[in-house]
Amino acid sequence: MKASVLGAPVGMGAALFLVAGAAILAAPAAACPIPVYQYSLEWWDVDPYEVYIFDNGSLTDEQEAVIERLERIAGGGDSDVPANLRLRRVQNENEDRLFAHSVLRGHQPDSFPWMVIFYPSLSTNVQTPVWMGEVSEANVEALLHSPVRQEITDMLLDRTSVVWVLLESGDASADDAAYEVLEQEARRLQDTLVLPNPDRFGFEDIEITDIRFETMRLSRNDDSERVLLEMLLQSEVDLKDYDSEPMVFPIFGRGLVMHALIGRGINAHMIRETAEFLAGPTDHTAKAMNPGTEILTAVDWNGKVEPVSQEWTTEPSGLGGFLDGPQDAGES
Repeated sequence: MKASVLGAPVGMGAALFLVAGAAILAAPAAACPIPVYQYSLEWWDVDPYEVYIFDNGSLTDEQEAVIERLERIAGGGDSDVPANLRLRRVQNENEDRLFAHSVLRGHQPDSFPWMVIFYPSLSTNVQTPVWMGEVSEANVEALLHSPVRQEITDMLLDRTSVVWVLLESGDASADDAAYEVLEQEARRLQDTLVLPNPDRFGFEDIEITDIRFETMRLSRNDDSERVLLEMLLQSEVDLKDYDSEPMVFPIFGRGLVMHALIGRGINAHMIRETAEFLAGPTDHTAKAMNPGTEILTAVDWNGKVEPVSQEWTTEPSGLGGFLDGPQDAGES
């Protein structure tokens, strides 16, 4: 893993995602002058992951303790682990009834009790399980915490605008080349990207935070990050079909993940497209109307993030999208 402080973000990748990405990034809409990276950090609450426990009634003392801990966390009773998760227990002595439960979607548990994790229903249309495994203290720890997630959330809490995570393919030359493109374009954009000008929206006294970006590399073979890897690779339906390609995941706000850049999609054009979106005006202040799939974090975001902007409670009228690109500012 390698991290470096930069000054810009990345875009969307691979031919498969270009059309959908363009539709998301270019759609005109009403906007507020606060950049997406800032508004999402200050005002968009995290949505809970759905954690299902399938229980046939035969629990060890350790498993009972693990489930009780999850119940406390889900109920907000553990201030040390303010994780965005909701616990759902499915209990039946008849294992055939448990196997037939619709949530398993044909997946066969190896044993009971069994834990199945789903993305927040409000922030993604992905319906397949993110991760599943036996109920154990080790698996719960892997679900709640990991070194890279800790590093990412620390960066975001420190007002890093976007953390660009390069997921390595395992081909060192391809990974190095992709990372070099990412860093070079990020540095260039740090110096040239134009932030929204509140005066042009008719607002005064709005504080816009500076653009700050970091990049890091993540190995697909890092066992300590097995849950994070699944959160990233399951965030779009076909990503695992490209396991021989490097991927870039822009992470912003309170752990939101933009669409992946893949292989040849990791290029200056696509990096700039995503950078302009994330540093541009917030077209829709309602979180659900914006792209992004969350990672599970154990962070008290509301307690740790002090807003310096105001929350838009309604969608303001006006021009949207890329109002404040370099061409609009009269810059080349």
